[in-house]
Amino acid sequence: MAKLKKRKDGRYQRKVTLSDGRQKIVYGRTLAELNAAEDSLREQDRAGLQVGDHTLVGEWAKIWLDTYKHDVRQSTRRGYQDAYNLHIMPLIGSMELQDVRPVHIRRVMSDVSGKSVSLQHKVKITLQQIFRTARQNHLILDDPTIDAKETPHARSRGKEYLTLAEGKALLLALSDPRTRVFCALCFYCGLRRSEALGLQWADIGPASLIVGRSVTFPDGNQPFVSVELKTSAAHRTLPVPDALRAILNQTPRSDQYVVPAANGGPLTKTGFSRLWAKAQQVTPYHIHAHMLRHSYATSLYHAGVDLRTAQQLLGHSSIEMTARIYTHLEAEDGLRVGGKLDAYFTPATECGA
Repeated sequence: MAKLKKRKDGRYQRKVTLSDGRQKIVYGRTLAELNAAEDSLREQDRAGLQVGDHTLVGEWAKIWLDTYKHDVRQSTRRGYQDAYNLHIMPLIGSMELQDVRPVHIRRVMSDVSGKSVSLQHKVKITLQQIFRTARQNHLILDDPTIDAKETPHARSRGKEYLTLAEGKALLLALSDPRTRVFCALCFYCGLRRSEALGLQWADIGPASLIVGRSVTFPDGNQPFVSVELKTSAAHRTLPVPDALRAILNQTPRSDQYVVPAANGGPLTKTGFSRLWAKAQQVTPYHIHAHMLRHSYATSLYHAGVDLRTAQQLLGHSSIEMTARIYTHLEAEDGLRVGGKLDAYFTPATECGA
């Protein structure tokens, strides 16, 4: 046992020799606190940590981003950067990794608790990946993000998809060819916004179209064209319904892209905003592009398309994602049997009694 010493300030101290021969001094106001400090130091040493490492959260976050996220899609990398720069760095970026405790993580999550659940989730997984990789690299002993949680918001469900009649009415009301063909691609084939904007006429055959390109806006307004889609499952071949074929036949083909910018290239973010404003103008309720994709998913369900085929057509990476939509629609159908149950439980003879 190393020699115990009591300091003038009343604290106890003890010199501890580490496995690499270095010596560290631990302190405690009581003997129990001193022993706990020594145990903690030895546990870190046994775990292979660089005891006394002073790496800051911000320093490791940069290494983590450059090392572990260098090969992800640019838009995905930008999402991690924004989550860290805007919501994590101001609170704990200047702290040493070994000093961060669950209470500090709770503070970060509390600071975004009023934001959308999707933003909270992005901040949480950014925190988790930063600290889990730090632990894997023996920079910290414990992961302080183990209990990080999002704060759900109670809100009424808005309109989530268009019925077949509503979708047809929207397409009929649109006079701008680009807006109409964009909406038709999402409504009749379930394309994501990025996939519809990346579609070229060469991708469309006599009976099907190939999804193999996306247009996103990772750096602001300018389009970024990529053949790397959201997931590997997003690369798919889709049947072209007759209703979509009719709209495609009416759409000008003067450019390479089906939904082009004025110069013939891919749309900018501003260009898409103007296009979508035209769709919003002809509907009495708020709509967004993903609503049309969800409408396609409901069409598959009502058309009797099996779950596995629906997953492939929607380009979902897991069947659980498709199942959540189908389960929700099945629940809606279940609520519609109320009238039949009333008729069954209350025979006509009783109604007239």
